[in-house]
Amino acid sequence: MIITIGRKCGCCGDEIGHALEQIYHIPFYDRSVISELAKGYGMYDRYPDFYGETPMDTLMYTISQTESESVFYETPKKALTGILKGKDCIILGRCGDYVFKDRKDKLAIFLTGDDAMRIESIAKKHGISERQAKKLVQTTDERRAAYHKYYTGETWGMAENYDLCLNVSKLGTAGTIAMIEQYIRQTGLE
Repeated sequence: MIITIGRKCGCCGDEIGHALEQIYHIPFYDRSVISELAKGYGMYDRYPDFYGETPMDTLMYTISQTESESVFYETPKKALTGILKGKDCIILGRCGDYVFKDRKDKLAIFLTGDDAMRIESIAKKHGISERQAKKLVQTTDERRAAYHKYYTGETWGMAENYDLCLNVSKLGTAGTIAMIEQYIRQTGLE
């Protein structure tokens, strides 16, 4: 089983991913773990912007002058399948929903929440003011949307690209995890 987690900034994606790792006994991969795996397999240097979630503004322009769109859309698949080797896992971000969309045992989740909850969550997590957290939430969401669009051609957060979209501010972290567990049981993914 592959669980992919897309999320807006401040929706506790890492916390939820780690909880699912404990429940299902499959590894959880966030950006830092994926980057380390890529370095271990000698693939990081082939796709450093993908693994590092580099903002695409100037990069997009530079590369688009020499490459076709299909090259970009194939990058996530090559970058992730090359290091994950078909193993069961939980992937945070990295266009996982797009990469594994044809896999039958995939659950693509998107986490969202109201701005006040997300800002408060980021302020606490990073020990910053709410004003700073608001800016961080906004810029992170913009960067993730651009990153996803660049590598997939899809609009980030669109419900039709996911199996399950959950509002963490309404469900809470524990409620969100419970809903995911229920979905997995009901669909027979486990």
